[in-house]
Amino acid sequence: MSKVKNTLRNILSLARYNMRIVFGGKFVYFVLAAFLFYLVIGTISAFDETNYRMNDVYGLLILPAILLVFYPSAFGIQSDADQRTLEIIFGIPDYRYKVWLVRIIMVLIIVFVLLFPFAALAHYILVSIPVFKMVLQLMVLVFFTSTLGFCVSTLTRSGNATAVIMVVFGLVFLILTDSLYWSKWNIFLNPFNNPDHINELVWVETVRQNRIIMLIASLVFLLIGLLNLQQREKFLR
Repeated sequence: MSKVKNTLRNILSLARYNMRIVFGGKFVYFVLAAFLFYLVIGTISAFDETNYRMNDVYGLLILPAILLVFYPSAFGIQSDADQRTLEIIFGIPDYRYKVWLVRIIMVLIIVFVLLFPFAALAHYILVSIPVFKMVLQLMVLVFFTSTLGFCVSTLTRSGNATAVIMVVFGLVFLILTDSLYWSKWNIFLNPFNNPDHINELVWVETVRQNRIIMLIASLVFLLIGLLNLQQREKFLR
């Protein structure tokens, strides 16, 4: 029994240590910022909208979800460099893959858990929604954003440069929103916004293809990022 407790204690300590590095010691601030942003926008929307719908809740939750995952994905490698742990990670063969893969999984789990109170709050205050389904749909975008940010950060090796590229990337898709609004290629596609002019079966298929495309792209970004970590000299020079 004591061995199990020690193992769990070690796992929790390791998780806290890695989260401090990944979030740069600012994890609580990011959670508070996401919650305050969600609360302010949600309150304003609740007073402006008389007929709040599920698609509105999805749109409301997108930005807090991205905010929670943006910093660790974009600044993770830079945080390692600032904390002087990059040399240690690259000093052990293949250790870097395990470290970063575990960190990405941990970040995704944390964001997944944190999105439940956000969605539940909207469920009880704004409109009745399927909370679990809402969170799962949001996690597709979260997974895409985190792996893309991680991939770009392994190319730039700079959190600031990664942040700029990610913002530009997001702005491009926002500019193309009108053209891609109902398209399966729209990364901001709202699966709960069933259009009247499109057959329901066609819309369900469009959403399904969109989610498959984003998940495959996320896995490709993750693989590219992990492969980029093979170039040890590039990160340590």
